[in-house]
Amino acid sequence: MPPRTAPLRWVRLLGAVIVVVLLVAVAIVAVEEPRVSSQAAPPAPVPTGAAALPATVAAPTAAPARPVTTAPHRPGDVVTATRLSTGWGIDVSWPQCGPLGMPAVQPGFVVVGVNDGRPFTDNPCLTRQLAYARTRTGVAAYLNIDAPRSGDAAAYGRRVALDGLARMARAHLAVPVVWLDVEVMNHWSSSGVANVAVIAGAIRAVQSRGLVAGIYSSGPMWQQITGGASLTVPTWLATAVTDYRQLPQWCDQGLGGRAAEMAQYVAYDGHQLVDVDVLCPKAIPRVVGEFAAGAK
Repeated sequence: MPPRTAPLRWVRLLGAVIVVVLLVAVAIVAVEEPRVSSQAAPPAPVPTGAAALPATVAAPTAAPARPVTTAPHRPGDVVTATRLSTGWGIDVSWPQCGPLGMPAVQPGFVVVGVNDGRPFTDNPCLTRQLAYARTRTGVAAYLNIDAPRSGDAAAYGRRVALDGLARMARAHLAVPVVWLDVEVMNHWSSSGVANVAVIAGAIRAVQSRGLVAGIYSSGPMWQQITGGASLTVPTWLATAVTDYRQLPQWCDQGLGGRAAEMAQYVAYDGHQLVDVDVLCPKAIPRVVGEFAAGAK
């Protein structure tokens, strides 16, 4: 009897077709995956009518409703804030360069991202966003950092920070505290020791310019990147909560064994998701001086 080669060829052909279909599906997913914000990854919007978040992002009652004040302080050439109109603000960067623009809210302060989500890049909307931030009573800034593919980790961290500071200088952005954004969306080593060396190098570089360095991250990201390294610098904690009334307990938890100065949650302004930052109660009024003075 002749061999049954025809059915075998059909089986092989069908298998090849299935493999091609799977590869095409994976490629589509990779192409269409939305760009992840260099701020905290947002959860789904809060349903209308839920008690957790007002649709207009009204000032959280967990933060002081009255203006927050502190004693005057002038580190170097930076005029620090002595008053914030509210105890909450927002952070903005390249995601707000899109058609929706700036959130439709009235924050007391604004933290502006200097980079385009990665080190050694420019936020294409920095000038416009900084002008907006200066209409509020407090202004702050953050830099994206990551780890090198090879070479001296601490020296790389220093270069990242100094590059960011140079971009800030060109934009005439002077602030007393520079926040270093530590997130898993950027490249990090599999070695927690190497990652800590990068961060320490960046912190020292900021401090060498007479400024205070702070760390922005979430608990899980900090654990994954550094193994839970201890911190002695100010911390700004990203959370996954959508109810600001839960923030005080997160403020106490902080990062690296240090209580947070600010805690971030995600709200909805009726058009887009908004990263809202609330001053931690126990950090008031000290935290006010961590912002540059904006509009009076």
